Amino acid sequence: MNRRNIIITVIAVLVVALVGGRVVSTVRARHGSGSAQVSFPVEVVTVAPTDYDETLSLSGTMMAENQTDVPAKVPGKVIKYLFEEGDWVEKGQTIATVDRDEVGVEFKDAVVEAPIAGWLTKKYFDTGAHVNPGMPLAQIADYHRVKLVVSVPEADIEKVRTGAGARVSFDAWPGQAFDGSVSRISPTVDYLSRTVKAEIALPNPALKLRPGMYGRATVRTSHHSGAVVVPTTAVLERESGTLVFVVSGGKAAVRPVTVALDLGETSAIKAGLSFGDKLIVAGQHTVADGSPVEIVGGK
Repeated sequence: MNRRNIIITVIAVLVVALVGGRVVSTVRARHGSGSAQVSFPVEVVTVAPTDYDETLSLSGTMMAENQTDVPAKVPGKVIKYLFEEGDWVEKGQTIATVDRDEVGVEFKDAVVEAPIAGWLTKKYFDTGAHVNPGMPLAQIADYHRVKLVVSVPEADIEKVRTGAGARVSFDAWPGQAFDGSVSRISPTVDYLSRTVKAEIALPNPALKLRPGMYGRATVRTSHHSGAVVVPTTAVLERESGTLVFVVSGGKAAVRPVTVALDLGETSAIKAGLSFGDKLIVAGQHTVADGSPVEIVGGK
């Protein structure tokens, strides 16, 4: 064997020895006797019975519970209004006078009385304007109690019941919520919009709520007791389906689940979890089925 062949043989032996040593080291690191497995840190919560509400979001316009337009009873010209918009009037007080200007006939000025007590919220005409019977002269509203008039989609009619609790918010009062209940539901469906009109009654002792305000209501449609409710972030969507991870015997265990309702920050689970399960709520994205885990937080 010449010198060149000897050198090539020695280099080949060294390469094989080097590669073989690395493979053996890797195998020992992964499967060697006595080597410690790496545990993934996770946080858990113990699944416990939880109550939750199903809700329906609706929006609408605020109206006074007791509100009416005051019509003219005779033809003529409006002589004057005795109150300004924003004034409180008592039932039976004269709010305007009308001159019955029929040619050749003299009449005493007709008076227009308030049919209810409340605030004069609107004057429809200026002094001197001609009106006919039935035309509204003014609007009176008593908004010590108010109602939010909403439209319920046809598909949700069966969910809403009279007496159902509701929480309402308004742009005029950010950060505040007002509690009320569904007081009326129309028996008919509007054939153009395919909705049903409903009213949500609200107390208004501080008079913060005014007719015409836009409100958003969350109506409670049903209540569930003793359900499995978990953080939505713990529920994972994979190609195999919807699943969660629990800790069992020091390892992560995958559990396929069925979500009954997405509640936002939490989700109600219909099947796949049981009370007492240690649900992984942090670290669930880094583990696989059978991964060794170490519980570092949670409850």
